[in-house]
Amino acid sequence: MPIEIAAGGASGSAPALGMTGGAGGASLPESMPSNAAGAAGSSGVPMPAPVASGCPATALFCDDFEDDALGQFPGAPWQNQTGSGATVRVDGMQAFSGTHAVHVNSPAGAYRRGYFSLQNGSGIFPGAAREMFGREMIWLDATPNATVHWTIIQAEGRAANGTHDIYYRYGGQQQGGAGLMASYETNMGVSTDCYSHSATRIPTQAWACVEWRFSVANNEMQIWLNGRELSDLHVIDRPTTAGSGCLGNGQNGEWLAPPAFSTLHLGWEQYQQHSNDTNLWVDDVVVSTQRVGCPAP
Repeated sequence: MPIEIAAGGASGSAPALGMTGGAGGASLPESMPSNAAGAAGSSGVPMPAPVASGCPATALFCDDFEDDALGQFPGAPWQNQTGSGATVRVDGMQAFSGTHAVHVNSPAGAYRRGYFSLQNGSGIFPGAAREMFGREMIWLDATPNATVHWTIIQAEGRAANGTHDIYYRYGGQQQGGAGLMASYETNMGVSTDCYSHSATRIPTQAWACVEWRFSVANNEMQIWLNGRELSDLHVIDRPTTAGSGCLGNGQNGEWLAPPAFSTLHLGWEQYQQHSNDTNLWVDDVVVSTQRVGCPAP
């Protein structure tokens, strides 16, 4: 069930564009290691001990979806940001804890958007507006069968001058549609469409623990998979790894954060054509003021 500990904020959202470019590499094992296998990372973010599937003490918001009706969109404060044929429903087909999880179905085709979102009044803003830590458990049946860009986590906010929105994203594109990626984009006439690719592939057919951090102070974004930081997707101001760049360079290559994040989207968004359905399950979502850590197996 959702547990909220803060309130406030605003919202803003717009469809996104795709991108190209990238690098290949090896994958993590799809079994989940303990958190002891991870590291604090170059930012010095401490490593939490494994936690129960419930709500950590530092949380601004938690949801295990156990009190949501099967076959329905998850209840308040989640807001429906689906479109172009995708669906978001709670079901019992997969669950990390309990018997319910959110199922995002993205049918074969071109652009699809299947987001469930936390916005104004959700309980995470303003507490997570300038620095947001989060965690979700995900189960993906299969990656797209083409090299298409997709997103599973997006935080956004309005630029300081009020002229455009800014998107910090984690998703994937390369390695046949399986390679993980950080991306940055703006809209309303400010051209960016930037990317940084990882050597790591997203796991399939297994539960995976995904943690993220978005920070305004240093234009910073950071991600952990199954307790291990993906250092090639840790961006501070602009990527420095091979295979990164921008198709549009309206910010001189900088991944400038908004003054405050005001929306968090979870789920699945894809931007190009592929011919297989994509099914993603999400469970045990936490948004916090500190790193959350992965649940005990």
